[in-house]
Amino acid sequence: MFAHTHPVRSKTIWPRRPDAIGIAYLSTYPPRECGLATFCEDLVTSTLLGDQAAEPVIVAMERDSQARDYTWPVALIVNERREHEYEAAADHLNDFPVDLVSIQHEFGIFGGVESRGLVRFLDRLVKPVVTTLHTVLPRPDHDVRECLRAIARRSQRLVVMNALAVDILYHDYAIDRHRISLIHHGAIPPSPESREEAKDRLGLTGRKVLSTFGLVARGKGLEYAIAALPAIRERHPDVCYLIVGQTHPTVRQDEQETYREALTRRIHELGLQGSVRFVNRYISKSEIVRFLAATDVYITPYINPNQITSGTLAYALASGAAIVSTPYLYARFLLDEARGLLVDFRSAEGIASAVSRLLDHPELQRSVQRRARLYGQQMFWPVIGAHYLKLFRKVVRECAPAAVSADDQLELALPGPAQRSLRHEIGRSRPATPAGSLAAAD
Repeated sequence: MFAHTHPVRSKTIWPRRPDAIGIAYLSTYPPRECGLATFCEDLVTSTLLGDQAAEPVIVAMERDSQARDYTWPVALIVNERREHEYEAAADHLNDFPVDLVSIQHEFGIFGGVESRGLVRFLDRLVKPVVTTLHTVLPRPDHDVRECLRAIARRSQRLVVMNALAVDILYHDYAIDRHRISLIHHGAIPPSPESREEAKDRLGLTGRKVLSTFGLVARGKGLEYAIAALPAIRERHPDVCYLIVGQTHPTVRQDEQETYREALTRRIHELGLQGSVRFVNRYISKSEIVRFLAATDVYITPYINPNQITSGTLAYALASGAAIVSTPYLYARFLLDEARGLLVDFRSAEGIASAVSRLLDHPELQRSVQRRARLYGQQMFWPVIGAHYLKLFRKVVRECAPAAVSADDQLELALPGPAQRSLRHEIGRSRPATPAGSLAAAD
């Protein structure tokens, strides 16, 4: 059981209109530092931009022995390694005035590859469920296949962010296409400042700026981008490669900074000290937008061909960046129709050639940027939030019971202000509670 509870901070936004729907989210959540947490926070915020969503409820997944300092809208904390806490969380949401549960699924978050805790949660839950799949592996092994099939059976809809994932789920998992919705990964609109203004602010005036951002870990292929720099620098001596982001917290816990240290040694071996800069800290979303504004070419040299989504690539494309990437699944989807240049995996030569091609030909660079910018407009978070909210409302309507309970009848009979007051008191009466305190002791 976690040592501390965390009260929900007051915000008077429930509900905005009588037909607003209440949504609970099961996910990691800030201040936990991971891409899934950032995505969920952005999704929550974007659905609240309209006038059809009631106050959200977050069930935050935790791995550590002590919970982080969560605030509103986190109402419950689940230790991902304690399966009974999943059932307690489901019971809590069954009693809570929410209409639908949105699950952000990633392998390794919900009790191992099999996501056993999540399956127990879904078995206990009586509310409609929409599950967003952040990883969909082609040609899965038995455990992965059965995990996603079990989640699909218990979800009214699955959401994917890549059209290729729809085919994978159909062919490799035998999941009905009609139960799968494609909604883009969201992104923040680009900075209004010019590239030269952004460079000047970063002390990079007159430089050709390459960048990669995100949590640093093995598998990002950064060593291949670094190895490409000598060839790029021969043609563009003013090049500077920004590696923006801290080491992934889990990686740092397991192996400290060994990967970053290996990258630093390689930079010194190649004599690139003046051409590479690390920004070794957790970067806010507003800072990411500013770094992208200063970027001439964005690089994702990832080495996992099956990576089906990437928040960093989504942000870069929506910013209108000229992108060079390896052909992992998300890059193949997002950079289709010449919205970026694809190069071979683990190929420093390929990266050097593509980057130099863009820097040598400004008209090509502008053409790639223009196509990226136009396509990226449909990925801005307000647009994505509206798509999710439309799907949530559709699922709630499809699952609406023929009759309402006595409690619902009482609430529906109340006038508007009284109804809002009742919902407000229900929502505020429960602090962010360790799920273990709702279930039997270990």
